[in-house]
Amino acid sequence: MRRAGRYFAAALCAAALAGPALGAEGMLCRAEIKHIAPPISACVGSARVKLAAVGDVLLHRPLQRRGYSAKDGFQGLWRAAAPIFRAADIAYANLEGPVAPGVTRGFNLTADPGPVFDNRVYSSYPMFNYHPRVIGDLKAMGITLVSTANNHAMDRGSRGADLTIKALKSHKLPFMGTIPAGGPREFITFTKTRLGPIAWIACSFSTNGIPDPNRQVLHCYTDRAELLGLISRAAARSDIAGVIVTPHWGYEYHHSPNANQKRLAHEMVAAGATAVIGTHPHVVQPWEFPKRPDGSQSLIIYSTGNFVSGQVRLPRRTGALAWIELCRPPPSRDLASAVKSRLAVAQAGWVPVLMVRTAAGPELRLTSPRSEGLGAQAYNLLKRYLPENRISAKVLCKTGDNRLIALQ
Repeated sequence: MRRAGRYFAAALCAAALAGPALGAEGMLCRAEIKHIAPPISACVGSARVKLAAVGDVLLHRPLQRRGYSAKDGFQGLWRAAAPIFRAADIAYANLEGPVAPGVTRGFNLTADPGPVFDNRVYSSYPMFNYHPRVIGDLKAMGITLVSTANNHAMDRGSRGADLTIKALKSHKLPFMGTIPAGGPREFITFTKTRLGPIAWIACSFSTNGIPDPNRQVLHCYTDRAELLGLISRAAARSDIAGVIVTPHWGYEYHHSPNANQKRLAHEMVAAGATAVIGTHPHVVQPWEFPKRPDGSQSLIIYSTGNFVSGQVRLPRRTGALAWIELCRPPPSRDLASAVKSRLAVAQAGWVPVLMVRTAAGPELRLTSPRSEGLGAQAYNLLKRYLPENRISAKVLCKTGDNRLIALQ
């Protein structure tokens, strides 16, 4: 009982997490992020742009079945992370798979079955497809931006890519990584922040051999020159404060980045990327903090690992929720130039996340240095590969009698 105690308490708190009206218990929850180290970069002023970034939203059969049958849809899967997403200015995830109503695995149109896992329209590995409910549930939990560039982007063909874009636009959830068939090659999405617009670019190493005849996916390697050109042109614009690239790359289940990842990552930083946040290996990979040509601090996260998935081995159930804060660095010339200077990485840390089995089905949990059992194993696994954490993150939930319960 002692070993499971903290997980039991976390489950009670996680079960009550939701939006402003939080659960049957009326429990209110908020994220508390504290810095435990000096800034990585010198900063002008106290203004920060706060980013939360997670990896693959990879909805295998058990996750889809729960999401389609549960009263709260998919929200219960990732509810534990919602207060951290909401504490950020921008919360990013990789939407791994199309959202293509009525499209079968053979790329044919049929009557849409609605939110049900029928393994024909809505299916799992090796060809994913999700009901649009997933988009609304991501947005409801605080996700504000997704990537659609990944190796499953064409799992319902060109029509599926178009329908995914249509669904995201319908839900007003910004995205980057794919374009409509026949549309202009506009692969950059801009987000407004208190320190100026940020340009977001996503690319994928592959579409799993499924043809992309209309070149709707930006490819990290075969479109390398185009990718680097997009970065450098965005970074050169005086009205753009920063550029963040989210490549889908690397070897699955390898904790070490390969030579192609390393080479391209540093080319992207040299082209002007403020940060590079990678996905695809389904396990975490190391972080680096290289300097950009102007001397400011950047960040490379080779892989955040999965966010939510049905994969069962501990490294694949364990991911890192990255918390990144950007600031204006000191001007190289005079104070007036600070207003137009490119953003630098002020702080960067990680929150361990873990998929667990519950009576309601698979769910995400946060872990911490205080966790025990499986949570401790997940935390210690991340410590082997990631830099020393520079932040402390807690989710505090207020009960009806005004008691505070820590989620981790």
